[in-house]
Amino acid sequence: MARFIDFLEARKAETENPKHAAMIDLLIEHSVAEVRDHDIERTMATLVDDCVYHCYGDPVAIEQQGGRVADRETVRANYLENMANGMLAMDSLEVEVEHFFISDDAIAWDGCTRLRLPGTALAEAGVPLPDGGTVDDVFVHRSRAAIVIPFRDGLMVAEDFSLDGQGTWEKAA
Repeated sequence: MARFIDFLEARKAETENPKHAAMIDLLIEHSVAEVRDHDIERTMATLVDDCVYHCYGDPVAIEQQGGRVADRETVRANYLENMANGMLAMDSLEVEVEHFFISDDAIAWDGCTRLRLPGTALAEAGVPLPDGGTVDDVFVHRSRAAIVIPFRDGLMVAEDFSLDGQGTWEKAA
């Protein structure tokens, strides 16, 4: 995840638009609070009160979340759960941005994501282990992703994730 933060810092340095720089700053704050610091108050402070999250393309995530999380307390609970179970760990999550777009009301990017998790975390989340894998193994999930983050009044309105189906789980080397 550190590479993603570095990427955002570089994009911010390139922009001459103060509104875009502020939006990137907020996304950096959100990402650092969420993934590095696991600070729920700082994470939630980056979101509007009526925030809404959507997940498209990944049947497991859609089944777990219903595809849409529109209640602030549910968003908060999801963040806390994922902070606790390792899904939002700085050294477990990697984002490789291929395309980055920013307008006055949204940031969007696409690329590849990699998530490194122990088999125990997968089992606890109800994710089937890859063939031949055990709860004692570590796995890497790879998927293509496109994320759109609308902004309103200087805060993030949502995170809309489109993932390439279930991606792939592989045993880490």
